[in-house]
Amino acid sequence: MNTSKWDEKIRAVMEEYHLNGVALAVTDRERTIYSRGYGYLSADSPEMQVSPDALFRIASVTKLTVGLLCMKFCEEGILDLDAPFTQYVPWVTQQDIPTAPRITLRRLLSHSAGLPSEFTPDGPHDEDKLEDVLRAAFPKLVPIADPDDRLYYYCNWGIRMISYILQQVGGMPFTALVKRYILEPLGMTRSTFTLCEAATWPLALPHCVNRNGEPEVVHFIPVNATRHAAGGLFSTANDLAKLARVLLNNGYPLVSAASLEMMKTPQCNLYLGHRNEYGLTMRLKEYRGLSLCGHDGQSPPYFSSLWTCPEKEIGIVVLTSTETGEPATDIIPKFILSDLFDLQEKSETVAVTKSDIQLVKAQEGLYLSDFYGLIQLKAEDDHPVLYIQNHSYPLTKHERPGVYYFSMGDTRMYVGLPGTDGGSSNHLLLNAYLCGKVQLSADSPPVSLDKYTGEYGTVLCRYSITSQNGVLYVQNGSQAVRYPCTYVSGEIFSCSLGAVIFVRSNGELSGVRVGSSTVHNRLLI
Repeated sequence: MNTSKWDEKIRAVMEEYHLNGVALAVTDRERTIYSRGYGYLSADSPEMQVSPDALFRIASVTKLTVGLLCMKFCEEGILDLDAPFTQYVPWVTQQDIPTAPRITLRRLLSHSAGLPSEFTPDGPHDEDKLEDVLRAAFPKLVPIADPDDRLYYYCNWGIRMISYILQQVGGMPFTALVKRYILEPLGMTRSTFTLCEAATWPLALPHCVNRNGEPEVVHFIPVNATRHAAGGLFSTANDLAKLARVLLNNGYPLVSAASLEMMKTPQCNLYLGHRNEYGLTMRLKEYRGLSLCGHDGQSPPYFSSLWTCPEKEIGIVVLTSTETGEPATDIIPKFILSDLFDLQEKSETVAVTKSDIQLVKAQEGLYLSDFYGLIQLKAEDDHPVLYIQNHSYPLTKHERPGVYYFSMGDTRMYVGLPGTDGGSSNHLLLNAYLCGKVQLSADSPPVSLDKYTGEYGTVLCRYSITSQNGVLYVQNGSQAVRYPCTYVSGEIFSCSLGAVIFVRSNGELSGVRVGSSTVHNRLLI
């Protein structure tokens, strides 16, 4: 191991992305072979340096604990992956969600239940409110796909429902189950769901990047105890190395090899130009010929990743605490893998096949993308073309079934057309993000546009929404540009920032999603 080269690379990445703190751990099957902290716990206190025992919020890496708990209870015969989830939650009825009787635990664990997502980092501080939140929310969830189509759409509601089922069959709160069956057996003594406990250890504070390109402390850490399972765990690089060893040792000492293999079995396809699939709370991908399994996490400004390569018996954990940290959780593991195993960089080669234009024509139409808003697929002169924000992109057929691609600047973009691979013709995936087919409504929005105006925001971002001459406008933070919206249907609009979806709680307008699944709460000012 040339760890001095690793340190040099990590410092370069931190400088490039203005990161305040990073923690790293590298493990083999038996022990942590290298761990180190870089930077500071707080930009306000440079004497407080990050160590591999410093706590970070690990976001969706938490989901690995959900999958392991489910497999343990399946081994004990008290859970069935292929049973409808309503078997364990009878108060959810078909009237609430028409597809509910066909949504299994397997579909919820693999984000292929066809339910919408959410990211609401702030909420109830009492874990006992989980059932109340689910009872209020689930009847309002509108399916975006049929579970039988096995289409990937990242769904935190499904993981939250699984955590409720786990505590019902396990006889104690979800966090207590994780502590008893995962944290304590592995000796993860510095891992906790409780911010009050996390604050008693060295804790990496959240940071944004100010106008001078310098990390700046965000003096607020949101808490939503009803979504602990979706991403609420605080942990350390050294603790997570112990969890990585479970993946490297075929599930030992938590679950059987067969159970871990089930978690690593692909359940849905992300339709990319390389292997990138999802198992049961397990991301599955390939890097330069190596098969990887694990998970990444995003709870801005915290970003994390835990990747293992069982073939090479190596696991890598990277934790960051700055809003620009997401690239680091991908760049650093790849660099270490390349260095350890002399993986040579090579350009992607694509074997192009002929498109079946008749199958493409069955998917023609208008789609709504969270990130790009309204996009359109057309078959022109027997060739598929994707229109995004007034630009046309001819699609080239990839050798992988159902996959097409095009270039947007220097970036290769992948388009998944499940309908050309025997799947749903009402959806496409754009760089793995599910887009549903829509028709623009000829009716007016259900309420006056003035009802939507106001300030909306989270800790890191704020949107201003105004109306003028019958047009709704969205303005991002302090930027001067106002983006006009196109009305889609219901309370859904589209603009150059992406989909604009208004959210209600108990009938009252409470927030808006702009360009993602993050709900920006309405600010009463």
